[in-house]
Amino acid sequence: MGEYEPQWSDEEQTMVDLMKLAGYGVVPDISRDRTTIHLHLPHTGAPLLFTADTEYEAIRKCFNAWDKRHAED
Repeated sequence: MGEYEPQWSDEEQTMVDLMKLAGYGVVPDISRDRTTIHLHLPHTGAPLLFTADTEYEAIRKCFNAWDKRHAED
């Protein structure tokens, strides 16, 4: 199926904005079947991938991992 641009809810947009403000790259790969969020780490650019059936689930997984990692920084 075709790709399309994300339509984030306010909550989702806030999570994405917080990660970006901290210097992380957030790149969505969204299709009708699944969503993958690529979280690019600062200074390395190495991505962590988070995949789920819905955009919200993928962003939530990504945000939880970012929150844990960011707390350790």
